[in-house]
Amino acid sequence: MKRLNNLYSKICDVDNLEEAWRYVRLGKRYDKEVLRFGYNTLGNIINIHNELTWKTYQIGQYREFIIKDPKERLIQYLPLRDRVVQQALHQVIEPIFDKGFIEDSYACRKGKGTHRAMKRLQYFLNAARQKWPGKEIYYLHCDIRKYFPHIDHEILYGAFCRKIKCCGTLKLIRAYLDSFLTNPGMPIGTLLSQLSANVCMNVVDQFAKHDLREQFYLRYMDNFIVVHHDKKHLQWVKDEFEGVLRNRLRLEFNHKATRIDKAKGGIEFVGYIVFYDHIKIKKASIKRMKKRLRVMQAMYRKRRASLREITQRIRSWLGHCCHANAGALVQQVLDGAVFTRD
Repeated sequence: MKRLNNLYSKICDVDNLEEAWRYVRLGKRYDKEVLRFGYNTLGNIINIHNELTWKTYQIGQYREFIIKDPKERLIQYLPLRDRVVQQALHQVIEPIFDKGFIEDSYACRKGKGTHRAMKRLQYFLNAARQKWPGKEIYYLHCDIRKYFPHIDHEILYGAFCRKIKCCGTLKLIRAYLDSFLTNPGMPIGTLLSQLSANVCMNVVDQFAKHDLREQFYLRYMDNFIVVHHDKKHLQWVKDEFEGVLRNRLRLEFNHKATRIDKAKGGIEFVGYIVFYDHIKIKKASIKRMKKRLRVMQAMYRKRRASLREITQRIRSWLGHCCHANAGALVQQVLDGAVFTRD
């Protein structure tokens, strides 16, 4: 396997740092930290360039907050200048690793995403029916227990070393890994964590496609699915996956969410319920939206939110729903939302 060298100078390059800055500030132009950095953009970028070049760059302290929707998660993120450096690093090394990812890996990659993953799963269901006509189609849905908190730093760093030879780049990656004091564990909310998650799970992807030769396999982050007509075969595949996760990645299944079932009842995946001929929105998504609408109604009534902000949030949900057969359901949910002010 060819290991790439001379990458660090590309990361430190001023043009690369400027491009990283432009990407980091997208959608955050009026954020206080962004405004402070942008007041002297060139000076700040030159300072980062010099620190990286002279190996004096120090990673800042993580900041954190908790989200509770749809479930409670601790989100951790770095100061703006560190996010610029991470973006610059990502722009150089991500294409190297992306070339080695399988086609059916859909998380945190250009041209992929939840909607393509959902459509691909529906295609797999219909392709399986054509391949095994008249037979019941089953699916294996696997979920990893607390994936990000259990990513092992040494295994991850070894995966980076197998592709990268450049000492400066490896030292920068190592510094980011060491900056997160808990090992195992990677913070949810950083760009390097997203790439790291795909780098680790690529072991499972390659095993599924090349060792097990599973034609109908796809993955979105730590959720992956295999479609087949033989239930016993899927049980064997599950056992094989379990061995790879335990022995090579030191991970284990979330047994409550890992199951084998009939495909005709629909498959819950990436926020949808996927059937052969139609797509449904999950009931949990409908309940969350109804709850959000009640909150937004109260905020609008008390003049704590503008109609523009509320419209943006509703459009975001509509963008999710438009990929499913849910026109009547969406109309029903929105018909009951009336916004008035005191």
